[in-house]
Formats: sequence, structure tokens, C-alpha cells
Amino acid sequence: MKKIIIVLAALALMVPASAQGLKLADGIHYGVVGGFTSSGTNIKDFSPKHIALYHAGITAKFNLGIGFAIQPSLIYQVKGVKLSDMQLGDEFVHQFDYKLGYLELPVNIQWGPDLMAFRPYAFVEPFIGYAVNNDLIEKIKTEDPTDLNQEKVKNGWKEYGLKRFEYGLGLGAGFEFWRIQLSAQWFWNFGNLYDNDTERVDGNRIAQNIRHAFTEKKNFQGVKVSLAILF
Repeated sequence: MKKIIIVLAALALMVPASAQGLKLADGIHYGVVGGFTSSGTNIKDFSPKHIALYHAGITAKFNLGIGFAIQPSLIYQVKGVKLSDMQLGDEFVHQFDYKLGYLELPVNIQWGPDLMAFRPYAFVEPFIGYAVNNDLIEKIKTEDPTDLNQEKVKNGWKEYGLKRFEYGLGLGAGFEFWRIQLSAQWFWNFGNLYDNDTERVDGNRIAQNIRHAFTEKKNFQGVKVSLAILF
């Protein structure tokens, strides 16, 4: 699967680079894109909840004719997961909110008929990304529901086992009216976002949490809804 994603992304990136040698159906359109992201992880041991986050960036659409188009983007994508009601060996219950910000390159490969007034389309979207920042908020509560201590923890990369590189795939559909696009997709992160070579995991509750959250390829997955305006 990893090889397939890399090949798809490489082929998709080669098309814009050779666009001058193609007769594009309607030229090249540049624009901005942004929207809503809801991500989580598939964890059996805990109770994950999706976190409402966002993405924003720039995009370019290359119309190739007979309904095909390719649309690479460069976006800042925030993904996260909420792990709640976790007993970590003491009388307190811990809840951890993870948020990771990725500089992401998705390549949207589209097909849809041009119906003059509008264009519905389906797409496949391989993507790669690199994490540029992360936030971790730990909430500790006791039997008293009003007693809640919330703390933002300084979250490192190597010491807590977070990998910064990601890759994955999205599948979805969209609707284009004039120069406005509205699309929705389901995405999957492949590979492993946790570094199994991480040391000092035992006794480190944060590293233990991250290991449980991101081992066995239980990575970010979820829904992304985007609005793009092309010029």
C-alpha cells in the first residue's frame, strides 16, 4: 500500500510539471482552500472521540479534458484525538487531547462531467505531510466532578515517540459551481505515527499514551469538508 501511495503521488506531481506540453481544456486556475477536519484514531482499549479541527492553504486546478482534472494543494492541516477516562495507576483519571499540525501536500485526482451550469465529481487524493507542531493538553479529575485540573504539557517529538512524517489516502466527492468547489472526503493515515524505537517509555505516562494511541497502525482517520475558491 505504501508503494502504491508513493507512485500515485509521484505520477500526480509529474502532471503539473509537464502541463506546458499538454493542451489543457480550460487552462490553470489558482485559488485558496480551507475547511473543517474531524479526526480520531481507532482504539479498542480506550474511548476516543473525534476532535473538530481545521485546514487551510492554497490550491491549483489543472483541467485535462473529458471530465478529468488534477488539483494539488499545499495546506496546513490540524489533526487530533481525545482519549478520556484513563486510569494510569493512581486515584486520578486522566484525559489527553492531542493536536498535531501538518504541512500537507494532497493531490486531488478528479473526474466528473461538465453539465454547463455545474460539475459534480468524484476523486481520489493521495497525500504526504510533515508535522511542524503539536499540542498536548492533560486534564486530571478526581471523584469530585467539579475538581478538574487542566494543564498544557510540553510535548516533545523523540522523547514521546511521535513520528513527523505521514502519508495516506482520501476518497470523496465534490460539487463545482463556476469557480467555487465544495467537497467532502474520508481519509486514512497509513504507516505508523509512533516510533517503536523510542526509549524511556516505562514510567512516562505521556509516552505510554502515545504508544497506545498510535501503535498497530491505529492512526488518524476521519472526515474533511473543504471549500475552495478558484481564480
